[in-house]
Amino acid sequence: MRKAWNYIMQRLSLRLGLAIVLIVTVIFTVSVGFLFALFKDYVRQNAITQATQILNNTALRISDVMGEVETVADNMAWYVDSCQDPDSLIRDTREILINNPHFHSCSISMEPDYFKSYGRYFSIYSVRDADSISTAQYGSDDFQYFHLDWYMKPQGLRQGCWIDPYLNANPNAKYQTDVITTYSRPLFDRDGLFIGVIAIDLNLKWLSQEITSVSPYPNSSSIMVGSKGQYLVHPDTLKLINQTIFSDPDPKAKEAVDTLGKKMLAGESGVFRLVVDGNDALLLYRPVGKADWSMAIVCPESDVFSGYNRLLVIVWTTIFIGLLVILFFCYQAIAGAIAPLHLLAHQARDIAEGRYSNRLPKVSRGDTIGQLQNSFVDMQQSLSNYVSNIRLINTQMEHRNRELLDANEKALEADRKKTAFLQDMMHQIRTPLNIIGGFAQVLNENFHEMPSDESKRIIQLMQDNVKKILRISRMFMIFASPRGHLALTKETFSCNELCRELIGSFQLTNPYTVKLYFETTVPDDFMICTDKQRVKLILEELLDNANKFTHQGSIIVAVSRLDDKMVTITVSDTGIGIAEAHRQMIFSQFAKVDLFTEGVGLGLPLSKRAAQRIGGDLVLAPECKEGASFILTIPINNH
Repeated sequence: MRKAWNYIMQRLSLRLGLAIVLIVTVIFTVSVGFLFALFKDYVRQNAITQATQILNNTALRISDVMGEVETVADNMAWYVDSCQDPDSLIRDTREILINNPHFHSCSISMEPDYFKSYGRYFSIYSVRDADSISTAQYGSDDFQYFHLDWYMKPQGLRQGCWIDPYLNANPNAKYQTDVITTYSRPLFDRDGLFIGVIAIDLNLKWLSQEITSVSPYPNSSSIMVGSKGQYLVHPDTLKLINQTIFSDPDPKAKEAVDTLGKKMLAGESGVFRLVVDGNDALLLYRPVGKADWSMAIVCPESDVFSGYNRLLVIVWTTIFIGLLVILFFCYQAIAGAIAPLHLLAHQARDIAEGRYSNRLPKVSRGDTIGQLQNSFVDMQQSLSNYVSNIRLINTQMEHRNRELLDANEKALEADRKKTAFLQDMMHQIRTPLNIIGGFAQVLNENFHEMPSDESKRIIQLMQDNVKKILRISRMFMIFASPRGHLALTKETFSCNELCRELIGSFQLTNPYTVKLYFETTVPDDFMICTDKQRVKLILEELLDNANKFTHQGSIIVAVSRLDDKMVTITVSDTGIGIAEAHRQMIFSQFAKVDLFTEGVGLGLPLSKRAAQRIGGDLVLAPECKEGASFILTIPINNH
């Protein structure tokens, strides 16, 4: 992106062309955007009008059928009041279904013991089954119909009412698997006493087909909710009856769906915008008939604005291509007009960057640009000659100065290292020699009078200082040989056994405040084949350093297997640690934190060189924040 910006900023013709195109783009965007905003409102209003008309027509068609049900039930109620012939009632339920093909079933149910000749229960039920109509009498101790909602609700209201869709509670009914909605009308005798109920049923499948049969858009859908918000019609059949509009699982749309549900249950009509399945949609809703139901059509905005979006893509694509064409011709025209200036700017940049070889030719143009170019050529020639002479002199002087500085720095550094090394070496050797000499004199003068424990302690101290001198001598011998003092040998041994051997013979300087531990994740019979003596020397150096700088806490030697080819031995301590500024120098030869630190600065460098000699490595653990932790990597089988 930055390269593209630099490319544009370096070309005046392109910048002028882009400025023209930008002005044209702003004008086109404002104009076309305003027109499309008006057009989008028009498309939305047209979609709402079309969907509203379809919704009203569907609601009117369903309301007509419901009104037909209510009319038939009212007329039949008047007839039953004056009819006391049970056989006629059986025949009449069948006639109602024959004359009204939309009706699913019809029943006339009387109060218990109303027709004593038929027993306690009398409920005549006729149901449409494909092209035939079957009639049966229901009612038993197991199925007391007069305790059901479609019987008790009109009895309590003393007027006809619609019952929300339900599944038949009679286990012996043929329509048990059908979900129906019922219009129930109470029956009264001439004295106004309640004697039964006439119920006419509509199949919910028919109701759903009527609602979903007309769709204003390919992906639009319809829903209907009952008096309590339960879904009576829904594209997802699993939500029918069992779920309500308020149990929508989408948390992003819950607030909007709750508001919509309250409006629909309140019998309102209108248009609502919400998110359905992650997509914006328009939802048009209105009540249906007298049943406290409300239906809605869901129109996805992707369908509503599909034509609008296609037109939008076509128009903007056309505009974009047109702007590219304008940009191309503007660029060509402006580039031709300012080509000489561009060439001069390019040459001036070359001179500023020190390139004088590319020179402009003189031109025969007599205008201002031609005179400018010819004067520029003369100036370029003079500058080139002058700068060439200066560069030659500077190069010679810089080369000589650099040689003198390098030689002087090397001489000073060599002299400093030599002096520091000799002083440190003499100090490191003189100190243990003085100790040995002093203790030797004490033993010579007082050996027979000295207690046994005291003489043993002095002899042990003398032996420790002898070991220090031998250790320093060994490091000098190893350092003097480019390949190392010890010849490379191979031996198969247990790394656990070697570590335990070193720990068992190691003497802690502070045994009362420092503990030495051994940890391993490999079995004791795990063997490696490498130079055992070099591994031992490296571990002795690491243990010696840990013992030297740890005054309280612990020293841990841990063995673990890195992979199929390598094993690691880690020596960690809780000592004073290594400062961040000194971590880069600990493996450098003769490097010490300060002059007072014990050692000559060869232990870690030689240990690292020995580890690399056997195909491994020695590093300081970077994540170690307290104390120090050195990781020795060793090949399992050093071929």
